[in-house]
Amino acid sequence: MAVCLNKQSTSVKWALLRNGPRVFALLGKATPSGLTPFTHEDVSTGWALTSEFGCLRLERLSGYEEVTGDRLMLPTPFSYDYGVCGPSESPELTRTIFGLLPSELDELITVLRRGSFPVLGFSPTDVRCSISSCTIPGYWPHVVVSNMALCGNVASLETFLRIVISSLPQNHLGVRVPSLQPVIKKMLRLMVVQRRGIHYCKEALASAPTGMLGVK
Repeated sequence: MAVCLNKQSTSVKWALLRNGPRVFALLGKATPSGLTPFTHEDVSTGWALTSEFGCLRLERLSGYEEVTGDRLMLPTPFSYDYGVCGPSESPELTRTIFGLLPSELDELITVLRRGSFPVLGFSPTDVRCSISSCTIPGYWPHVVVSNMALCGNVASLETFLRIVISSLPQNHLGVRVPSLQPVIKKMLRLMVVQRRGIHYCKEALASAPTGMLGVK
């Protein structure tokens, strides 16, 4: 039986929450030093880092969200697979959290690759999106677009997909590669979804006044 977050006796991290028809991932409590497990005591004072359709956001939780019992499966040094594990696991649920299935993202990157890039990236520590400047948590899937790390070569899933979507009228990708049309249709949800919350940036948390962070 699902338990509301404000009644959860244990901490929560890398888990799925349900609030009415909305299902999203709670990655943990965002702090200036990184992610920590989210507890019921953090409902009134903490920022939750959530994911929905591949978009990472900081948001306040009400405490009435139900902890579903499903967990996130994230990439490792040996596999770029990701998804949802638990009683509700399904391909559509994985798309709801990450935006695309691993196979769909791999197909898209393979089509776009010129030479050795882009490729799926892995990092056990936090990295920064070189385009949006948002923080990408360790182990979270992202894209590496070149070998020029000093010039900025990391893109978050959301940023990468938004760039691909915005360039569709010019590159005619769906026409040139008809097999990608189902993937493109799923990506277009990013353009219509109004994602609540603000972008995750550890520096913003570190520089914000303490009183501001504590106000709900």
